[in-house]
Amino acid sequence: MTNIQSAPEHGPRPPRLSNRERVSLAIQIALSLVVAGAVMAWLIWFGHKAPSADEDQRPTPPQEVVTVSGPLSIRVRQDTPLAANLQVASVRSTPLTAPVLPVTGTVQASLRPGKDGTKDAWQFATSELLSTFHDWQKAVVDITFQETQLKAVRDLNESRIDAQRKVVARMEKLVAAGTDSRKDLAVERTNFLLYQIQGRKDIHEAENALKLARRTEATLARQLQQAGLEPTMLRSAAAEGDIVVAEVPERAMGRVKLGMTCKVRFYALPGRVFTGKVSGISPVISKDKRVLNVQFIVKDPENVMRPGMLAEIGLGTDKRQALLMPADGLLHVEDRDYALVAAGAGTWRITAVQTGEQQGDQVEVLRGVKPGDRVLGKGAILLKPTVVEALQRAPAAVAQAFDARGGRDQ
Repeated sequence: MTNIQSAPEHGPRPPRLSNRERVSLAIQIALSLVVAGAVMAWLIWFGHKAPSADEDQRPTPPQEVVTVSGPLSIRVRQDTPLAANLQVASVRSTPLTAPVLPVTGTVQASLRPGKDGTKDAWQFATSELLSTFHDWQKAVVDITFQETQLKAVRDLNESRIDAQRKVVARMEKLVAAGTDSRKDLAVERTNFLLYQIQGRKDIHEAENALKLARRTEATLARQLQQAGLEPTMLRSAAAEGDIVVAEVPERAMGRVKLGMTCKVRFYALPGRVFTGKVSGISPVISKDKRVLNVQFIVKDPENVMRPGMLAEIGLGTDKRQALLMPADGLLHVEDRDYALVAAGAGTWRITAVQTGEQQGDQVEVLRGVKPGDRVLGKGAILLKPTVVEALQRAPAAVAQAFDARGGRDQ
């Protein structure tokens, strides 16, 4: 039989490396590691090469054009188109007769001539005012009556007590002489005490009645004042004119003063101008409308005005020296107005101001600046974001500066 040899289970084995070949392979691996390490080191230590001349000529990042430079202060770079477009003006003082504040009003009371020889009487725009006025008149008369009553009660009490005191004194003499009894003297002394007690009671009741009358009169007078009618102007029929009442916004109440002159035009009487003056200011502000009722006495020599007529009133028309600045320079932030006043090259101080009415392209400044101040005009609105940022950074300084300059309308 032929011997058959089985094939090997695995493939041919790789030839074994000699010692020399092993050493050569280890040297190659080591050299590769050294070269790789050298390349990494070179990249780490020498990879950031110095900038070239081209790189030196690259433009630097642009700087801020407008920045906050301090509390209530901003700075504008002078070498920028923005700075070139800002217009600077000076606050100037000029004579002015234009109204400080225009408002609308209504004729609330008119003194109408009496008929058939009767005395003049007030007519009112509403029945509620008429009723309140009559109640107030009654309260005034009641005060006079209660004052008279109190005086009469006091006089009567003093007279009665004085008479009883004399009776007691006479009885004491008769008892001492033995012609009258002590019992009768005790009765008269008791009557004397009763008169004193009753007198104090009567005086107390009369005083309370007088206090009530005065309290009622004060309440009704306050109701008339809240409607804009000053009671003292309604006491006499010899008033200087009819009474017009206007609503002045709360923020503008600081512009209203007693005695200020005004020009009045009525929608029902076009082309005619009447003169008047502020005669009363309501002690309270309307809770709903946030307005203040102001009373004007308007002369009506021809007796053409009627209660209920609507009027346009220019308040404060006396000639005055007014401060004017460009209206474009006024910045309104929240409920306040600000101007930017020059404080050095490119530096502007944020200044709280109180303003009046606009006169063309100028605005009247009531408080906050002085004549000759250099302020920003056209272009100031471009700086408003930075102004707002500066105000937010220093809220305490804002409030202090605003109140110190009288910026809040009183």
